Amino acid sequence: MADGQTGAPGGSRQDDQTVGKGDAGVARDLGWALLPSELDREAAGMLADCPALGSGDAAAAAITTLRDDPEGDVYGWLDGHDLIAVYGLRKAGLSYELLWLAVAPSRRGQRYGRSALVDALRRCGRKPMTVEADESGKGWFEAIGFRTVGRRPGAGGEFRYRMGWYASRLPQEAGYGAH
Repeated sequence: MADGQTGAPGGSRQDDQTVGKGDAGVARDLGWALLPSELDREAAGMLADCPALGSGDAAAAAITTLRDDPEGDVYGWLDGHDLIAVYGLRKAGLSYELLWLAVAPSRRGQRYGRSALVDALRRCGRKPMTVEADESGKGWFEAIGFRTVGRRPGAGGEFRYRMGWYASRLPQEAGYGAH
């Protein structure tokens, strides 16, 4: 592949631009980019499995709400015409929130979720990012470097965890090396 292209998650990212439209809809090079709105229905179907959303209607509403928010964006990994993964990111004051993340069932276990998280962190720069996770997702976020910053009881008696990721300080920043 040419320099700057990627065939799998974790590699270099394509620029956020459309490279062409085919007869069957939007076609893009591999990689993370703003999700075209014509793929919202497919993204909602993928997000319906998220415990925090729970249904296609709730997922569609969440996508619409985020698209209407000037501080939020919906990103997707497209492989030609196939939507592989999707996530929502919103600026919230001085930090960012990862609102939801989903990977197509046929692509789970192939590191697209981790790739989405890395892409979201890259978009945050050095600003903190938070995410809310249930018990099943808590360990996954902890393995990547998130820390639990709070918890609350969920509707069914389970707990929801607020997880945070913070960039480490650079040597030239105040407080570097402080304990």
